[in-house]
Amino acid sequence: MKIRQIQQKIKDSELTSFLFSSRPNVFYLTGFNSTNAFVLLTEKEKFFITDSRYFEGAKEKLKDWNLILLGEGGKKQLDHLAEILNGLGGQRIGFEEDGVTVSFYKKLQEKLSCRLEGFSGFINEFRASKTEEEINIIKTAVKKTDIVFRKIIEYIPQAKNELDIRRQIINEIFLNGGTGESFPAIVASGENSAVPHHETSDGEIKKDAPLLIDMGMVYRGYCSDFTRTVFIGKVDEEIKKIYSIVKEAHIKAVEAVKAGIPVSEVDKAARKVIEKYGYGEYFIHSTGHGVGIEIHEPPRISVHSEELLPENAVITIEPGIYIPAKGGVRLENIVVARKNGAEVLTETSLDPVVL
Repeated sequence: MKIRQIQQKIKDSELTSFLFSSRPNVFYLTGFNSTNAFVLLTEKEKFFITDSRYFEGAKEKLKDWNLILLGEGGKKQLDHLAEILNGLGGQRIGFEEDGVTVSFYKKLQEKLSCRLEGFSGFINEFRASKTEEEINIIKTAVKKTDIVFRKIIEYIPQAKNELDIRRQIINEIFLNGGTGESFPAIVASGENSAVPHHETSDGEIKKDAPLLIDMGMVYRGYCSDFTRTVFIGKVDEEIKKIYSIVKEAHIKAVEAVKAGIPVSEVDKAARKVIEKYGYGEYFIHSTGHGVGIEIHEPPRISVHSEELLPENAVITIEPGIYIPAKGGVRLENIVVARKNGAEVLTETSLDPVVL
């Protein structure tokens, strides 16, 4: 992990230390899952602070960290945390202002002899550019998600409703080594597929209609993300047409991916295709997003983004067209932004599936 680089950023920011409290960042820095833990980094040291529920597990897995048992000796946890921070000395402690409540900040600050300074997205730049180890974990998650989709295609003909398919998705995720959904799977039949984030319901699987499936699994702490739109029976000619448009837009966006280019160029590549065919107003979201420990991470693949695409960023490419009261199509793969272009991790074909 990029601990040394982050410690250098702490030094460059003229901070004494930085207190990480959000669960995703604590996991990113340590690889250890806890619902109540802090990571405290100074220029040269790293501390993992957690309560008695997780302390023994941390001792086994984090042998090169300074471990502190939060609340040791019957101390109130917030008082103890303040004591630890005061004990380091210094004047400026960074913290995740986007990861704590205002109440927590106020209560902690009044117990400190030094000043807390809030930062938003302090380590986003490090999380956005994945290590090869992270990429390999995500690659495995994507392969397993491809397997789940193949199993779901086999199951669809006997499915009772949208929720029935989601239940099967969850079951297959666990059967294939996942530890859960990376987000609640979207199963959208017929006109429901025109709602990008439709809430899966007990609605029937309609004949002669599109069926949109958007799902992902958590594997070793990292997320996958995947969408396909399949056809159940004979489908409206316009829906077939927009499928081919979305596929073309998807391919053009993938071809645009290259480390160091403006992120907006990837979105523009997809949007240009969809607009060319007169469906621009029906592409109502960005082309993709970063994915990793969280299902939505920087960078956002948006026409409005001013970022450059980091090398080794893992992103989704997911253009879509949604015709209200009729149906929609979205096709989503995960790719890695390399120096020479996109490495596509998803292996499932973009060709239409008709059931």
